[in-house]
Amino acid sequence: MSIFEHFHPTLQETLITGLGWSALRPVQETACKEVAAGKDILVLAPTAGGKTEAAFLPVIDALLKCRTGHLSAIYVSPLKALINDQTERVVRLAERAGLEVAVQHGDVAGTERWNFTESEPDILLTTPESLEVLLSSKDSKDAFSGLRFIIVDEIHAFTESSRGVHLKCLIDRMTAASQKKIIRIGLSATVGNPEDLLAWFSDEGREKALVSIPSPPSKKHFSFILEKDFLKAADAAAATVRGRKALIFVDSRSLAERLYKPLSEMLPQVFLHHSAISPDERKTAEASFESPGGSCVICTSTMELGIDIGNLDLVVNIGPPVSASSFLQRLGRTGRRGKPAEMVFVLRDACELLTTAAAIEAASRHESEPLSPPDCSYDVLLQELFVLVKNRQGISGKNLIHTIRSLSPFSDMTEESLSYLLRYLIENGYLYRDGNLLFLGTRAEAEFGHSNWKALLSVLSDSGGYTAVLPDGTVVGTLDPRFVAGDAGKVFSFTGKTWRLLFRDDVHHRALIEPSDISCGLKQPFWSGEGGKNRVTQLVAKSCGMIVSRGYSTLPLPLEAEEALDDLLSSLPRTPQDGGLHLRTEPEGNDWAMVISTFAGDEINRLITLFLKNRLPAKLYFRTTPYAVRISGFHVKEACLKVSDALREIAGTPMEQLAEELPPVPDTMWKFASLLPPEMKQEMAVRRYYRLEELCAFLNG
Repeated sequence: MSIFEHFHPTLQETLITGLGWSALRPVQETACKEVAAGKDILVLAPTAGGKTEAAFLPVIDALLKCRTGHLSAIYVSPLKALINDQTERVVRLAERAGLEVAVQHGDVAGTERWNFTESEPDILLTTPESLEVLLSSKDSKDAFSGLRFIIVDEIHAFTESSRGVHLKCLIDRMTAASQKKIIRIGLSATVGNPEDLLAWFSDEGREKALVSIPSPPSKKHFSFILEKDFLKAADAAAATVRGRKALIFVDSRSLAERLYKPLSEMLPQVFLHHSAISPDERKTAEASFESPGGSCVICTSTMELGIDIGNLDLVVNIGPPVSASSFLQRLGRTGRRGKPAEMVFVLRDACELLTTAAAIEAASRHESEPLSPPDCSYDVLLQELFVLVKNRQGISGKNLIHTIRSLSPFSDMTEESLSYLLRYLIENGYLYRDGNLLFLGTRAEAEFGHSNWKALLSVLSDSGGYTAVLPDGTVVGTLDPRFVAGDAGKVFSFTGKTWRLLFRDDVHHRALIEPSDISCGLKQPFWSGEGGKNRVTQLVAKSCGMIVSRGYSTLPLPLEAEEALDDLLSSLPRTPQDGGLHLRTEPEGNDWAMVISTFAGDEINRLITLFLKNRLPAKLYFRTTPYAVRISGFHVKEACLKVSDALREIAGTPMEQLAEELPPVPDTMWKFASLLPPEMKQEMAVRRYYRLEELCAFLNG
């Protein structure tokens, strides 16, 4: 018997008359059965595969069968835009069934936000940061006492970041506040290690189930445009999307802004969508697909997750995909409502074509990058510690340590380590002791106490950006501090318009701007931290190695692209793919070069380069790619043998000794990092930034 027949009659009526449903998809059927059995679940399904209903149908059914009048279900999303996209869908389901839905995130006006003095909604849609606001309220224990379900959308977007650790702490705190068993429902695209992801989300000792229903094969169409010249590449992209609804993905806000001008001169409807422009501008871009005719939105990863654009015709990717998972996410924006998925790649050369083919081949083999929750999340530890001390308005050291260790990300920390951290914070003025109780110190109040301790609500590092506002107070977006530095009068392009900088307010981090009609000599905005974040993953690099080893790609490439790739592959040696390092010497002018083929990705190769530089003569020149490290400047061929000796030395050196060679990372790498003892900060750098364990595993494998 189908689970549909066991639904509450009101839900059955809602689905039949409201949505025209008479049955569920397999993924929804399985999810409903597992949740009804009291299990935590992780639902893996492609975009538009019915994940949202798979999460909410068992929740709505359970609430209808036992409604308490209290907040019973919370939906958490990594993006405010995704919440906005899902709200209508969830409200349509819930309100037809007589349930109340509330939305709370940073873009919701204060007058529209839910607070504890109002009647409680049945379902709340929110972000981790807004959830922290609610949990930090003095009324939070009562408000969350009836909570029964937590739904986390696009959970893979949380897992490897501090934000994911923060989310786990929030779930632990809600579990402690609720008098009910809370069932956890995670929604995700394809990942490389779903069982590990479910184990992280659900915790040990809880009943859990993986819901992964293979979707039927669907048609996909890929096109490849090779063009080195930027303006000619923009022309080609414009010709591809003209008259159609398209997303053009780029890997930085700067590139999005740069691409807007040539495209807007060739197309009637062009919009920008990235994290530095205002919410209103992003909503306008999203709404453009609802109108008839063509529409082109240039975007970063802000449009990569979950947002349903049902009538999208195609996706264009400027540059190669650096991961199989990102490729699948972007491909999933198109190919809905029965249409074939269509994706166009605009690439500079055959090397980018090789990377693109490698990512597509890996995805076609159903491979995706594994997710690893971060170790040593001491930044989140400090955030939770300060929130706890502030909320309790005085707490004993023993109770503080016990509460911190009750949070699953920090359950393995010893009392000695936490006691040492507390002493360090007291010595540096971030905490102070009064009798047996600990309170926030003067330095904590000075650094975090402004705006009602807003800085403690998030573990995301403050961008330090300047809010760009018009004289009437309208917010245009956020600009980099370095970009607005200097004298007033700078004329620049931003959000597709031309502006003049009038005044920079360093106290409130605001940049006063006004429209300008100047069209020549415009400055191009930039944002710190964009370079280097889009690194080719080990999976894609390994897939590249497979193509190089066999000498061809298995993709059905068009003739021009196939010839370009063949020319590249014919110039490369056939490196055997046995997972090891392969060294070769090559003449280079009057000298010799050593090439270390790794196909290990950007992160591992940059570490290999760092350690080799410490062991080889300073006069050598290094060039690092995701696939190899090239060392030039050897005067005789035999000198290259020093490289193999140095690699053996690195592989045989204990990780603790290698860690001593790593440069310190800046305090701005993680929020609150400047507050940590030096040894804890270095441990974070070794495990989270450099990920030294991965290098050691690779070299010794």
